[in-house]
Amino acid sequence: MKEHTVIRTRDSRMRRLAVPLAAVAAIVSLAGCAGGADTAATPNTDIDQDVVFALKEDIVCVDPQQTSVTTALIVGRQLTDSLLDQNPDTGEIVPWLAESWDVSDDLTAYTFTLREDVTFSDGTPLTSQTVAANFDAVAGLGGAASLASGYLSGYAGTEITSDTEFTVNFSAPNVQFQQGATTMSLGIVSEATAAATAEERCQSIVGTGPFVLESYVPNDSVEIVAREGYGWASELREHDGDPHLSSVSFPIIAEASVRTGGLESGEYDIIQDLPYVDEARFTGDAFHLYAKPNPGVPNSFIVNTTRGVLGDEAVRQAISKSLDREQINVITGSVSGAAPTSVLTSSTPGYADLGDTLAFDPEGAAELLEDSGWTRDGDGIYEKDGQPLTVTVTAFYAQDVLEAAQIQLADAGIDLRIKMVSTGDFFGAIASGDYDMLGAGLTRTDPDALRTLLSTSSVARWAIVDDAELEGLLQEQAQTSDVEARQELVAEIQQLVAERAYVMPTLETVQLHASRAGVEGVTFDSAARVHLYDAMVVAD
Repeated sequence: MKEHTVIRTRDSRMRRLAVPLAAVAAIVSLAGCAGGADTAATPNTDIDQDVVFALKEDIVCVDPQQTSVTTALIVGRQLTDSLLDQNPDTGEIVPWLAESWDVSDDLTAYTFTLREDVTFSDGTPLTSQTVAANFDAVAGLGGAASLASGYLSGYAGTEITSDTEFTVNFSAPNVQFQQGATTMSLGIVSEATAAATAEERCQSIVGTGPFVLESYVPNDSVEIVAREGYGWASELREHDGDPHLSSVSFPIIAEASVRTGGLESGEYDIIQDLPYVDEARFTGDAFHLYAKPNPGVPNSFIVNTTRGVLGDEAVRQAISKSLDREQINVITGSVSGAAPTSVLTSSTPGYADLGDTLAFDPEGAAELLEDSGWTRDGDGIYEKDGQPLTVTVTAFYAQDVLEAAQIQLADAGIDLRIKMVSTGDFFGAIASGDYDMLGAGLTRTDPDALRTLLSTSSVARWAIVDDAELEGLLQEQAQTSDVEARQELVAEIQQLVAERAYVMPTLETVQLHASRAGVEGVTFDSAARVHLYDAMVVAD
């Protein structure tokens, strides 16, 4: 896949340690202030620096500590900053709101020193007490902040040394917290926001980011405006000071053809989720494409082993073997996407190639089922003891992927039912456990994404699995700082999850957005979420 957007990092005056892509290891990093650099382009001051960015769905909740939905995080990233940042090309962790940090040898204490010049858009300063209030609030939100709570697994409180120095303590080693501190899920909000109810925070937040939320009308639009006096971008950004754009309007446009038509007509400056089938249509000089593979768990079937036939490992394995992932990639028209070869995407630190385990094998699937007593009925669907081999997948996006899989499974004698629901109903199903399989993926720049999905101790668990061997491995990797040792554990976890078919990958998702040619500077963070801080209008 051609990478259409490149994030160029500036020369750094600080000493730091790059994080290998084999694993995100706990490190000690000593940092100074970020250096400055000019951008490759400058905004055209003769024309409006206001852009319209069409979103594909309602954001539901504007608070990045609570949501895991990509569309919401596109907005949330503009409003909130994080303690640390991560280079999406190298995996290197660098300063942001924290100018330096130190990690204890046993991975139970992370000490940070904050910049002294940071304020929230309500005028209040960023202090150690603010960060402590944020982390305490995340712990209080529990399941409402499932991803953030996962990064704070074992959180034992924040010890404040001064207004700018504090230590985040854990009751057990927490190797993933450092990378978690780069994410929007642990983006920092004001003390007033942290003290608000979960419902209030979903409607409005106050952050330190370069933009400020002006309005959110559910199922209609989101409006953000540039903040004056912003001066603490991470060194991974291309300029210092205020954002180039004056405002960004986010109309919610669910129909893909309306988004693409609006981009062509000039009604929209940027659109989210350009359909793969339309990619070739927008490769000319009149448009820019922005493509970035999602790290983490690819689009997959994520199983509930307590429901019906999915408690039978042979059935799960047969479903996985009946998926022709290469063909799904072709059917969905994905030029930028890829067929998955593991239960982690190939862009994820710790990825292990399991192409043989996940190979399309319809004969092997049939043998598994028939050896377990399943026979094909007159309609071609397997049945056993009068029960048809029927499984329902619940999802709120990627219906084309599910339909491609449905056709393949029908050919293999497996009846896949597709249940498309709203975002809220999807997470409601997770909360109640009322599903056979989920159709979804989880974006994270760390292999700990598998613990988040699968561990019995995770508040964000989607798969319902009772497997003591797997649970032990998931917990061990989360407490292992040695890079090579953790890599071995992560590889073992991937093999076990694929072989036992707890997660059945279908497609590696690529975030594919498009803009008109007059818009430049749209970039991605390490989790393939959009930054608009450097974006600008350079031509009329």
